[in-house]
Amino acid sequence: MTHQARDWSSDKRVGTQVGSYLIESLLGVGGMGTVYGATSTDGTRVALKLVKQQYALDEQFRRRFAREARVARSVRNPHVVAVLDTGEHEGIPYLAEQLIEGVTLESKLKQEGRLDVATVVRICAEVGDGLRALWEAGMVHRDIKPGNILVDRAGKCYITDFGLAKDTQGSVLTEPGQAIGSLDYMAPEQIRGEAVTAAADVYSLGCVMFECLQGRPPFADRQGYRILWAHLQEEPPDVGAGRNDAPPEFTRALMAALHKDPAKRPASSVIYAASLSDAAGV
Repeated sequence: MTHQARDWSSDKRVGTQVGSYLIESLLGVGGMGTVYGATSTDGTRVALKLVKQQYALDEQFRRRFAREARVARSVRNPHVVAVLDTGEHEGIPYLAEQLIEGVTLESKLKQEGRLDVATVVRICAEVGDGLRALWEAGMVHRDIKPGNILVDRAGKCYITDFGLAKDTQGSVLTEPGQAIGSLDYMAPEQIRGEAVTAAADVYSLGCVMFECLQGRPPFADRQGYRILWAHLQEEPPDVGAGRNDAPPEFTRALMAALHKDPAKRPASSVIYAASLSDAAGV
């Protein structure tokens, strides 16, 4: 969900008070929640995330939402959106986040298409650093995708949306064997419902980098469950096709994150980002 204000002032919550926050604009709507631009009583501008009514009644979802806030509040990193406050209003859980003035990487790619190699390397480094901070806090994101990466007006990237996150100590709030995430970016082991580690986030980051370079994710020509089958069984297409500015060593480094076997991927997001930078000479 983007933190870029839109002219949707007809939303019934605009102009109302939620906790200590005055809602001023609608920023975005996701499958499970709505994000508003708001100002606190002390004048701080925030992105206020409220879960949808139907999910507010779901105890499992409420626990997941509470965990998202708890995880995010424990992480302090320049590339992770900071959660500033949490609460509940008329039975609806909410959290107040650092307001990022900008767009999602998804929107940026739709507007600009394929990105230059230097920009791809920088995005990988920044998102990779944010993932490192999450992992050090004991969490796996499990839903890294362009829609969950915010880009501010200066081009700086931030990871957001931890609703699918799982702690590495084994606490999981989904049914056993249930695969959750976004089809275009899911690691094979995630699809199979196996134990998900940081290696799954590396795979998803590799899919995002593929999209940054090619303008589409690796298996964009598939539909529905055929995407999942491709992640499990098929090799991705050549990420360097049509890119004269992407040397072979760079495309090899980028594709290393897309190994089917988690053990064969780069050992961390930071190592992966460094390998791209070295291969590109950036």
